Amino acid sequence: MTGESLARSVVDALVGRGLREVEVYLKSGRSRRFEIGPQGRVATSSQEEGWAVRAGSDRASLFVTGTGRPDLDGPWPEPDGQPLRLPPAVPVPPWRPPADLEAPLSGELEAIRLLEAIEMGVSGELAGARLLRGFLDEGSSETSILSSRGIEETYRSRAASLFVEMAGPWPGAETVGISMARRELRSFHAPTIARRLVDRLLLQWKGESPERDRGEFLLGPALGVRLLVALLPLTVGGGSGEMARALRDRQGRVGSELLTVKDDGRYRGGVLEAPVDGEGRPTRESVVIRDGRFHRPLASWNEATGSDLEAPGCARRASWRDLPRVGPSHLFLAPASEVRVASLLTAVARGYYLIDTQGSGHFDLEQDRFRLPVCGFALRQGRAVAPVARAWLTGSISSWLRGIQGVARDLEFEPWSGMIGSPTTLVTGLELRRNP
Repeated sequence: MTGESLARSVVDALVGRGLREVEVYLKSGRSRRFEIGPQGRVATSSQEEGWAVRAGSDRASLFVTGTGRPDLDGPWPEPDGQPLRLPPAVPVPPWRPPADLEAPLSGELEAIRLLEAIEMGVSGELAGARLLRGFLDEGSSETSILSSRGIEETYRSRAASLFVEMAGPWPGAETVGISMARRELRSFHAPTIARRLVDRLLLQWKGESPERDRGEFLLGPALGVRLLVALLPLTVGGGSGEMARALRDRQGRVGSELLTVKDDGRYRGGVLEAPVDGEGRPTRESVVIRDGRFHRPLASWNEATGSDLEAPGCARRASWRDLPRVGPSHLFLAPASEVRVASLLTAVARGYYLIDTQGSGHFDLEQDRFRLPVCGFALRQGRAVAPVARAWLTGSISSWLRGIQGVARDLEFEPWSGMIGSPTTLVTGLELRRNP
């Protein structure tokens, strides 16, 4: 019996027990991990198959998970959870599966060569720089969702993640790390990754912080990503409307007219691209903030009201063992396709080009304040004049949002709770300090 046939039989069996709402979630996949570190070179592989069943009525529900495939005869526990209402089936627009889903997973030699190429690229410019740890994970999977409400969807996906940590060659050098995700390992470009590591190691070594300064700030994608991560409570769920009201100005805007934030479960080329969400609802682009005005948060199908009844699917499952929860798939600050980073850079008369964070920082939406450790360069007339490190970018979150004066086209995503993305932005109204 195929997995889908078994799932239908499980649905029918539980409906026969008087549970009107039944959902069967099946996932199978294989993955490989490659590692360079204190233990030498290590390669491992695994295969996994798991399932989850939600079933219930307007009185109570059950949630059961297991490895392998579900047994038609259970045993199924008595429902003792909250009432359950599953989403109804709706038409799913056509979806063209990415071509790279057919590509084989990378082999050990290919993965180790990538990690070694990154190390050689760094040490070639900084003799004595050391790779402390390097991890590469790559996997592919197939997911099926069937329910008593008519949902019957199957799709495939794949992802690769990379983490590299290196130390500089000078005494007392701090370490720098990079975490990235792509759909396949072959998409990681070793020279680009090495260049980013070299820049950050050199900034840590030579950079200094001004005592206190203001000006124009060109903020690299990593800083925009960190802002969006802090704004996740604003983008998800019922309490977001109150938060948005607290950030609005007299014109009703939460940000600059250049600020548009979207989430897209079908983002082409995205790591989490899929035709449906974790409940089988169709995915599509959703606008959270449009031209500086709060539009609507990501919400589950049963939270949507009025015109939001057609809200896109945005329920995600961390794994087959977890219940679906509302969350972003590819949340990003919309780029300006015609604006190059260089054009924003040359427009800065006096300010800073901050390319990365040096820690998690602190964001307080209630108090409308933030502080973020950063590194980059001081700018004069669009040119770098001094390295900057161990500095704190500070101010109000609302000033950051309203102070966006330019947006470039270099959209980059990082793995957080979902994939979070931002292009380079030009911002005014903030301050750089030596002490937070």
